[in-house]
Amino acid sequence: MDFFSYVGSQLDTLVFYGQQHFLLVLIAVGIASAISLVAGTLLHTNQLTPDSWSKPVRIGSREALLIAGSAALTIPSIALFGMLQPLLGIGVAPSVFALTLYSIYPVLRNVVAGLSSVDDAVLESARGMGMGPVRRMLSIQLPLAWPVILSGIRVAVLIIVGIAVVAGAINGPGFGSSLFLGLRRIGSVNSFNQVLAATLGCLVVAAVYELVFWIVQRSTTPRGIRV
Repeated sequence: MDFFSYVGSQLDTLVFYGQQHFLLVLIAVGIASAISLVAGTLLHTNQLTPDSWSKPVRIGSREALLIAGSAALTIPSIALFGMLQPLLGIGVAPSVFALTLYSIYPVLRNVVAGLSSVDDAVLESARGMGMGPVRRMLSIQLPLAWPVILSGIRVAVLIIVGIAVVAGAINGPGFGSSLFLGLRRIGSVNSFNQVLAATLGCLVVAAVYELVFWIVQRSTTPRGIRV
């Protein structure tokens, strides 16, 4: 069977795997983005934290989180999934946990970079107008930092689309299960087609996300700072 005939015969299954892959990435990066946004804004030197949290404590905590996130990103994915199996079993739970862990660093890095890029003169002007720290964060810092933050989320998604395939080793959702099955059957009928279809499926998921990010960027970035 040629590749296109194989895709036609397996289209429903491939679409199902694609939906699983898309949602797995969405959930993992969504959780990581929420964690990174909360941690980044609280630990940024913007007086959102209590007075007892001095500037060195905030900066030290922020840098410690970045170091921990970068260290987690260097853990081989197949090893991490294997270590999580005795704790969380197989399937969705360890897949989401591991992919969330991998997503935190690129998002948090850009949250910190985006907030730090806001001109102090702008914040001083806002403070002079009577804006409190929370209002400055919501009205000025986050909107100005948003393009950089969104870029970090986009990078995290592209990384996780590829790493999510490894979740197939622990029966995780997405194209990974199909790809690993095809690799185990390599040399048999349609095994190459199965591997190729799973690989191209990941590319399609990444392309869909790219389109989504383009739409989100155009609709959420303030017109005055669009590139």
